[in-house]
Amino acid sequence: MDKRKFIFGLALFSVLIIVFTFNAGLSSVDMPSALESFSSQHPLGTDTFGRDILSRLSLGALISIALAFIITIISTSAGLVLSFFMDERNLLSSVAWFFSDSIKSLGSVILALFLSSVFSPGFAVIIVSISLSQIPSIARTSYSRLVIVRNEEFVTYAESEGMGKLAIAMRHLIPHVMGEVSSQALGVFSSSILTESALSFLGTGIPVLYPSLGSMMNEGRTLMLSRPSLVVIPALTLFLITLSLNLMYEASESYS
Repeated sequence: MDKRKFIFGLALFSVLIIVFTFNAGLSSVDMPSALESFSSQHPLGTDTFGRDILSRLSLGALISIALAFIITIISTSAGLVLSFFMDERNLLSSVAWFFSDSIKSLGSVILALFLSSVFSPGFAVIIVSISLSQIPSIARTSYSRLVIVRNEEFVTYAESEGMGKLAIAMRHLIPHVMGEVSSQALGVFSSSILTESALSFLGTGIPVLYPSLGSMMNEGRTLMLSRPSLVVIPALTLFLITLSLNLMYEASESYS
């Protein structure tokens, strides 16, 4: 593992979390203060409705990170379970592979657009659509490692001693698979934040009552020439968040 890269990514992510936490808040509409420049009262200025950009940016970033964390937990757990079904080598295995290939071919954006047309756009749609799209990558990563570990001598010995499948999985297989799965989970975390921002930019993500980096960029794009900061600031924030996570992901991936 490149420890310096991992530590730098972790430090950057920690600093961002601290900044967001201390500045997050719901900013009310104040039309007389619309499109103010940087000031002591509004360090990053205000948007077209007079709302403080820093407080909305921080709250939107924290919401995106919280959603990505939930999505990562769900998709990692489901992908890990699915990989064991894929390794059964029976009808259940065929069904698991078909499910994985089908979901992988759709992608999170298409899934979200479909679910949004059936249900109202919201947090549940984001979590379900992105989680489903991330499950195949986790499952394939776990499966590739599972195939190797299952043929190890300690697993063969456990089977010869009459140990059940569940006990073998919990005691021997999962601990040896979690290294690569944990590394992949960091990649899922990063891509989930990007996907949520893209969905919010398209209007099918976080509800409009809540700020989002994607929706802030969408709101500011009409004033890109006169007030580029309305787009550049949330875009730069999104870049720094994903950069910190990708640095940790790349460092952990080289180790695993």
